[in-house]
Order: sequence, then structure tokens, then C-alpha cells
Amino acid sequence: MIKNNKGITLVELIVSIALISIVIMFLFRLLVDVRYNENNMDFNRKNQQTRAIILKNIQTDFLERKIVKFVDNSNENQFILRITYADSSEAELIVEENLITYTNEMGSEKWNLEKEKESTHFGIHCVSYSTSLSDPTLKVEGDFFSVKFTIPVIVNEKKKNYIDDLEFFYVGEKKDLENLEDAFPNKITLGNYDANKCG
Repeated sequence: MIKNNKGITLVELIVSIALISIVIMFLFRLLVDVRYNENNMDFNRKNQQTRAIILKNIQTDFLERKIVKFVDNSNENQFILRITYADSSEAELIVEENLITYTNEMGSEKWNLEKEKESTHFGIHCVSYSTSLSDPTLKVEGDFFSVKFTIPVIVNEKKKNYIDDLEFFYVGEKKDLENLEDAFPNKITLGNYDANKCG
């Protein structure tokens, strides 16, 4: 009579534990990735909503009131732009590392930057700016002028998140400007631009 021993050997037990460990590690990694993507999407969604509100409010003011002059009052810790409109009212746009403040005669609005990483911030030293009036040929030709400036969102050093960058545009008529030469600052001197801090 043959005896049939159906016990588990030590090798089978070790192999089983190793396989179960691999499956658990894979599931844990999957769970962490899903959670990270969910947090990242939530971060992006909040920033995109904030970005849309900023752009809408400021851009609406630009278009309805007609810009006639910018004055740059920036310092080392803030990008500050004083805006004069055709109706003689003034507004001020202040950009700090984590905060944008826009003030006009209706009041002041503030928007905080949601941070994905500790290093995420507004690039106050990286604001790019251009106006068609800085081109000598466009200064004298045509009835219109354009202004564009970009406030970048720096996600980490030397890298920008172009999706979240704030870009403001304005197209106006030259006849609204009192003085073409003094209406807008030179793009090189606007703010405290530092190429070493911008990618």
C-alpha cells in the first residue's frame, strides 16, 4: 500500500509568499499612481479655474476701458504694473510668488496659486513683454497697436508649465494714446527680469 503525503514543502511555501508579495506590491503601486494622478488632476483643475477667472476679469477691464499707459513699479519681491485707462481710471496688477492682486476703482481681487510642489511659483522675474510700438516701423504705420505680456508659472527650476502661464493681450487704437513714446515701458526694462531664474 502506497502512502500519499500531500503536505506543502518549504520551497512551495516560499514561492507562494514571493508571488503574493509581487502581486501586493503591484497593486500598491497602482493605487499610489491612481492617487497621484487624482491629486495632480485636482491641482490642475483648481489652477485652471483660478487662471480663467484672473484672465476674464483683467482682460475684460483691458477691453472695456481701453489701455492708454503702463507704468512699471516693480521691486525685487513683486511685479507691479500700474495701468491707466482711457476714462482716466487706474488699476494695479501685483504679482507675488504665490499671489496675484488686481485693484481698480471697484475694489481689489486676490487669487492664490495652488501649489503642486513647494517650488511652484509665479515667475515674477521672468515676465515676458512685447508691444508693437517698440518696432520703429509699426510705431508710425497703421492705426492700431498691440500689447502682450506673459506671467509664467514656474513648476520647478528652469521648467515652466505653459498650460498655467497667464497671458494678457490688448489691441488698441493709437489715437487713444496721448504720447506714443511714453505709453508703455521698454520691454527690456519691464520688471526685474533675471535670465538666470528663467528657463
